[in-house]
This record gives sequence, structure tokens and C-alpha cells, in this order.
Amino acid sequence: MDARVWSVMAVVALAGCSGRQAASADDAAKAAKATPVPSHSNAATDAGAPRAATAGASRAASASASAGATAARGPANVEDHFLEGERLLMADGGVSAEKSEALLGSDKAFAQVVGQFERDASRRPEVQDLTGLYKDAAARLIGKDGTLVSFACGYSLCVGEIRSRTEEDFSAWSEAFGLDKASPVYSLTTAPMTWGRDQHGGRFVFSVDPAANAITGQ
Repeated sequence: MDARVWSVMAVVALAGCSGRQAASADDAAKAAKATPVPSHSNAATDAGAPRAATAGASRAASASASAGATAARGPANVEDHFLEGERLLMADGGVSAEKSEALLGSDKAFAQVVGQFERDASRRPEVQDLTGLYKDAAARLIGKDGTLVSFACGYSLCVGEIRSRTEEDFSAWSEAFGLDKASPVYSLTTAPMTWGRDQHGGRFVFSVDPAANAITGQ
């Protein structure tokens, strides 16, 4: 395996919250509805495409509304609210800095986490739609020399990896993505990495749930 250099930085981006958590399910639902729905190439000829897009947006809004409802009730209950893959990265209802550092920095552990996220989503259409919305947003903000290698979401967290030619590409993406109003992100932890001389990029975990916007030290 190539020698790699990596470090972890964490930023909290409270998109559209003015320094407070979203207060209700309506806030989260409105944010999800404002997120562009992926276009369909045969929209003009396939009568089912508009209905599919509407259904996808509705399911994604439902997932975000559930997150907002949890925020209104108070701190998230890790066992009840989060999926199995998400719990691998969490402590006390927030993203664990310690767990994130260990999992993002290990090829094997990271692959296992992504695989668990994908298995969790395979049985939940609304999570698949939420994944699609945020995956499109993440890819949109990558420079022309970057590639989204992996990406997966649960109800509250998403994880992924980006490869690029320079260290600056990943840093610029992290900043732009954390502030992107079209895809609200409530916390973002990144691990910039180097895989040899011409392989840069990083891994990341972020929250789409205002109830899980904290980054804990555990």
C-alpha cells in the first residue's frame, strides 16, 4: 500500500439556521424540497419520469422531515434514530471525532463503513433518494480534475471519498460543500490524504440532520 499523509479537520456549517438548530420538521422538509432533483434524460418522452422525480423528492423530504422532528424533540437517541452504519461513526448523538479519525484513516475500516451504509440504504428507498440528492451536490462542486470515488448516506450521516490531483482541490471542495445552500450540511469532518505523488484528495463524513450537528471528542 502506498505511503499516505493525512490529517483530520472538522468544521460545523449550520446551513440556513442562523446559529441555531432547525426547530421543526417543516424547516428540514423545506430545505429538502429546495434541493434540486436529479434530471431525467428522457423527461420529454418518458411520461413516468416527472412522476419518478416527484416521488423521489417526496421521499427525500420525508427523510429530512424525520430528522427535523427528532431535532424538535431534543437530543437524538443513537440506538433508535440512526442506522447501523451511522452508529459506527457516532457517540452521544453526534459525529465522534475519535471514531471518524480511526475509520477515515484506514482503507479497510473505511470500505467496511461505506459497505454498511450501502446495505442500510438498499432496503430504504427514501435513504436512496437522499443519497442521490447529496451525491449530485458533492459531485457538482468537485473541480474538473477531481473524482467522487465513493459516496453513501443514511438518514442522518453521509460518507465518501474524493480523489484529485492537488491538495488544494479537496480543501476548496470541503469549504464550498460546507457552505452550499442547495444541500444543507450541519457538520462536516474531513481527512485530507495523499496516495503517492500524484494522488491527493480525502475522505469525509457529514451530517444532514440538525439533530446530529455536533462533533464529539469521543
